[in-house]
Amino acid sequence: MRFEKGKSLKSLTSLGIGGIASFFAEIKKEKELKKIFQEAGGKRYVIGAGSNLVAPDSGFSGFIIKIGIKAFEIKGNAIYSGAGDNLLDFIKKINKSGLEGMEKMAGIPGTVAGAIYGNAGAYGQEIKDSVSRVRIFDGKRFKWIKKEECKFGYRTSLFKKRKNWVIVGAEFFFKKENPAKLCKISRDIIKLREKKYRPGLLCPGSFFKNIILKNLKPSVRKKLTERIDNSKIIYGKVPSGYLLEEVGAKGMSVGGIRVAKHHGNLIYNSGGGKERDVKKLAGILKGLVSKKFGVRLEEEVQYL
Repeated sequence: MRFEKGKSLKSLTSLGIGGIASFFAEIKKEKELKKIFQEAGGKRYVIGAGSNLVAPDSGFSGFIIKIGIKAFEIKGNAIYSGAGDNLLDFIKKINKSGLEGMEKMAGIPGTVAGAIYGNAGAYGQEIKDSVSRVRIFDGKRFKWIKKEECKFGYRTSLFKKRKNWVIVGAEFFFKKENPAKLCKISRDIIKLREKKYRPGLLCPGSFFKNIILKNLKPSVRKKLTERIDNSKIIYGKVPSGYLLEEVGAKGMSVGGIRVAKHHGNLIYNSGGGKERDVKKLAGILKGLVSKKFGVRLEEEVQYL
């Protein structure tokens, strides 16, 4: 277990912002997690790769615990993964094993646990489609949670409400497919993503969730669809990036936080960005979209 005092949150998040955390520990084994929960008092916050996290400028007065538990076990079409496994590395392994179900999610940043926490997805695939059960630590003991109990939804899960639960691993079930076909799909998608998110860019990926039409009130849905190009609707969702571009978001900035000139839902730190800049820019963007389209955007990112 790696332990540090006075850890910079900038080094733990893909946005590269935030103050100092009082204490930091990276957990590599389940027994280490149980030990630190028993010994570390006060506030705790558990993170993965920090790819979807906005950290406070004031820092964090407590313990930041990074889950670095890694494992990869194959039993037929079933796979067990550790919570700290890099999501792309995991996808590459199952692709090569000829296991279909997550190849279109290649390039989504973060860990396996982070993807489960936010039910990550892309191009019609979501991680919930392949999860069979999730192993968690509830603060006292380790146990398995069945998929049906995880309450997966669009970019959400039960784990966003049960903050005291820590994901330590998960079991997946996949169908068989040609490995070469799966690898090619992932390579092609990574190339597309790199055009949008250039390597090294300080950003959390998509900042806002897309709008799910069926979840809107009929009157709101009618108003929205009357004001947009309906060819932009994909898998029953209206891309937030499209709505943002329609209100002139591209290129906007507050302090060091900017909206990319080529994509309305790509918000990044151009240098020296602060949490307050993120929140102010997000508020402006939500206001513009609400005024023009009558819908309220919701952040996909989490505020620590």
